[in-house]
Amino acid sequence: MAKFHYRESPTGKQKNAFKKYLSEDEELVLITGFSGAYTRSKFIIYLLFPGMLFFGLGLGLGWLLGLGKIWALVLGISGMFLVAIIRTMHVYYANRYLLTTRRVIIKKGVFGVKLTAALFDKITHLEVMQGILDRLLLHHGTIIINTAGLNKGEIMLKFVDYPLELKNLLERLINREREQFGLRGATLTEVEGEIIS
Repeated sequence: MAKFHYRESPTGKQKNAFKKYLSEDEELVLITGFSGAYTRSKFIIYLLFPGMLFFGLGLGLGWLLGLGKIWALVLGISGMFLVAIIRTMHVYYANRYLLTTRRVIIKKGVFGVKLTAALFDKITHLEVMQGILDRLLLHHGTIIINTAGLNKGEIMLKFVDYPLELKNLLERLINREREQFGLRGATLTEVEGEIIS
């Protein structure tokens, strides 16, 4: 049997942190965000820029303070890694995807927050976009949620781990919601990138 990667329920700490985004009649089912592979690639990019800039600033500061070459190098490398870690953590925590019992919520930002939500009964179909490199090596992709009534008509869950598994979980939640409220007639049929046997 294949391993299912979306088994963990939100912890009590996570439920408390995100309960302000939920309505009274819904529960949090899953919290996810950008994949580990995407986050690691952002860390490497941030090591190069602005990391190299801070490396140079650290070397210059070490020279100005009269530190030895080794200590100036340590200061430069520390600055480079520190700025890359901070930027990567910001990207990770500023992009969260919440699945509840009634809707999907995209939360962007840490201090200033932008929320985009789609009720399950407004979702018309789901699409999965996953290139060959994403599928074979990185195991991430994008889920496009097409909705009725939203201005753009679609919202995207970008760079999610194992997007086909997440799409299947989302479909189960949508179908459960529709069965509960007697909307069983509408089915989700259009999915790109999945082989149905």
